[in-house]
Amino acid sequence: MERVVKTIRFPGDVLEEMLPFMKKNNLNFTDFVMEAIKNYIRVLKYKEGIKSSSGAWKNGDHPELAEGVEDYVRKMREGRSV
Repeated sequence: MERVVKTIRFPGDVLEEMLPFMKKNNLNFTDFVMEAIKNYIRVLKYKEGIKSSSGAWKNGDHPELAEGVEDYVRKMREGRSV
């Protein structure tokens, strides 16, 4: 993986908040920031996925659930012994 050097300016109070977590998790500054960025990207992708899938569920496509999921599952389990 190619590494690119970028300069980032952080407020002092943010750096102070980071230090205990960096020490506790034995991370240097770069590793800590990279993990934070990766997590942030993961959250953004998750939000995008939620947004793009909005409206995918149509009640008309699942009439068996009209009375509720609990009733549907109970009917599915009727007569079965565990």
